[in-house]
Amino acid sequence: MTDESATTPSDPDPSGRGAADATTDPATTPFRILVVAAEEVHGAALRDAVAEHVRDHDRAAVRLIAPALTKTALENAMGDVDGAMVAARERLAHSAEELKRAGIEAETAVGDSDLHLAIQDALQTFAADEIVIVAHRDGASSVERQGIAESERDVDPPITELYVERHDGSEPTIADVEELPAGHADAAAGERRGSSENLPPYSPRDLLGIIVAIVGTIVLVVLAAAGSDNNLNALSAQSVTILIAGAVGLLNVAHVVGLTLFQANAYRGFGRGLFARLSLYGTPLAIVVCLLIR
Repeated sequence: MTDESATTPSDPDPSGRGAADATTDPATTPFRILVVAAEEVHGAALRDAVAEHVRDHDRAAVRLIAPALTKTALENAMGDVDGAMVAARERLAHSAEELKRAGIEAETAVGDSDLHLAIQDALQTFAADEIVIVAHRDGASSVERQGIAESERDVDPPITELYVERHDGSEPTIADVEELPAGHADAAAGERRGSSENLPPYSPRDLLGIIVAIVGTIVLVVLAAAGSDNNLNALSAQSVTILIAGAVGLLNVAHVVGLTLFQANAYRGFGRGLFARLSLYGTPLAIVVCLLIR
């Protein structure tokens, strides 16, 4: 789920860094900063901390995204994000207004309910040189913590994490700052390759996706083998059921194999999220359709 409605044109090269970078004068190329507002940018301390990263560069382009974070991993996995979308739009508007007070004009967009995927989606069209994540210190949801952990593991640009603490009746303060240098993802990948772990860390959505894929595929195979109760259209109904079961089965096999065997860079980011959604939502839908045409 993504609402990438940027308010101003994004990087013209959809891959982020294209051939144009090779011919562009570095002196005139803006330093790109991606600000991820998991927590609202509010108050002088937080506003100045974000603005400091922009002021460190003579030319800077800023994109501000607000992931539509759900309260629980189950809500995220099931796509129950309506309330999260409303909250994200409000967080985005308030954060953008706060940055304007510091003289920073930013492109804005609501991001995926998965923080890690929201960052990956943004990087597809905005080749960030630095990422600044504004996050909760206390009361952060498992979805938020998981998204930050996955981004630390997979995203190459340097990351600064500003952890915010709120007190009743006062402006939020920065309780902690964590900085990861450029190339930290490559270093983490090297550590994983040198370790004895055979399986990658799975998010709740990954685990639910594997269960839905396996159980759903078995149900579809049973329905396809059972035939149709409608004698007049038994042949056509069974043919359609077999086609649906075959297509969804192949999708689910590809997704499970990708999660279990190809968990490296080739199966991360947008592709992983797309297959996860197709498997999670497409499998139950396919079962319903097969039941209806029987």
